Amino acid sequence: MKLGKLSLVAAVALGCLSYANAADTLVEAFTKGKLSGTIKATYADQTDERLSMHNENIFGIGLELGYVTDPLYGFRIGATGQAYGSPFSPEKNAKTMYDKEWYANGAVLSELYLGYSIGKTDIKAGRQYYISPLVAGNYTRAFKEAFEGVSIENKDIPDTSLRAAWFYKFQGRSKVAMDRADSKFDRDDVGRAPTFKDRVIFGGLGPYALKFDNIFTGAISNQSIPGLKLTAAYARATEVEYFAGSKDDVNLYNLEANYKLPFDAFKLGFDVMYKGSRVNGAMDSAHLDGDMWNFRVGISELFGFSASYAYSTVSDDDAMILGIGNGPGSYTALPIRGPFVFTNYAGMDIHKITLGYDFGAIGVKGLKTSLQWLKGEQDTLSHNTHKGGSIGQQKGTHMDVKGWAAIASYDIPYVKGLSASATYVALERENHSANGAVTKLDNNELWLQLTYKFNLLN
Repeated sequence: MKLGKLSLVAAVALGCLSYANAADTLVEAFTKGKLSGTIKATYADQTDERLSMHNENIFGIGLELGYVTDPLYGFRIGATGQAYGSPFSPEKNAKTMYDKEWYANGAVLSELYLGYSIGKTDIKAGRQYYISPLVAGNYTRAFKEAFEGVSIENKDIPDTSLRAAWFYKFQGRSKVAMDRADSKFDRDDVGRAPTFKDRVIFGGLGPYALKFDNIFTGAISNQSIPGLKLTAAYARATEVEYFAGSKDDVNLYNLEANYKLPFDAFKLGFDVMYKGSRVNGAMDSAHLDGDMWNFRVGISELFGFSASYAYSTVSDDDAMILGIGNGPGSYTALPIRGPFVFTNYAGMDIHKITLGYDFGAIGVKGLKTSLQWLKGEQDTLSHNTHKGGSIGQQKGTHMDVKGWAAIASYDIPYVKGLSASATYVALERENHSANGAVTKLDNNELWLQLTYKFNLLN
């Protein structure tokens, strides 16, 4: 029986139970519910020397409304809708450059779930936002990513969280991101909102969703030792159609330790994370059985200042898949372009420095800034990775990267819920071909965003 049918049966049973006991109780569950929303305007301007359309910009406005009923016998119903559009028609090249991220007009019901809480256990069945170490949506583009299925979390063990989920559908950032890898893709779908399908994004396998059958994931985290958080996670996607005509499984692993050491005037942080991917069948030829180690040390809350150094390294012979959805990442990614454009490449070593300052320390509450620098060097490949094409690399080649980012955000005090942010990222790729030729390509991007969050009925 499909999950939608299960959810419908549960919802009907809930309604019958409520009316059988007290009709006004069901009314109160809805009238005492919580309604919240977000309005976000985004201007994006990108220069990418790898593309024929070198510099393009786009502007759009998005609205998100989320409603959750008050609990009734432990049950609740949640629904969240998203809408996005570009009020000023972008130029043709801008539509092409941003068709996977920002050029997506329309609406989608991203959350529609039946939730149930008993003791320290919470269950959701239906469409939902979901964040875990290996299966996670990304919330930074026109549409937030979402999953459809069942998730459960239990906190009965002291200082411990146990999580598990099964998903069979996914909703990406745009219609193009969801359907472009389909041989039946219709160009008329460019510029449309995403829908839920049995296709999902794999972090590191390109920007387009791949057909799959099921996603299973589990995670455990423990904080019983003061200052220390330990996390372990596993995810499996079945019957993934990476190559035409093949159905292969993807297995993902994650281990992480985070330690905070507080002092009177500041805090020290130490982080280490392992990620690994294993594939089978036809996907073996793509060399995706990679391992990644991430290390980070930092200082924070030092009179408003913070600083960190991070390092990541990937196994020499295989690239790796970071996760399912665009949410999972690494310690050494830059904002905007994220971890999938170089951090998970085979033989890649990356160093990253981050400096931050919270102006609240000198009385300007809500104003925060960050500067980031990174440099990466890759070993020469002994064989092709991925498909050896647009999302992979050829034998005998390697790529070095360097870049920086500047971020400023401000919670405007005069209007509750209003904030503004600016993000600029500059990335240079230095591609070394098998015959020794070197090509340098720049990819720079600016985001200007204004966000307003509000609550109604609560």
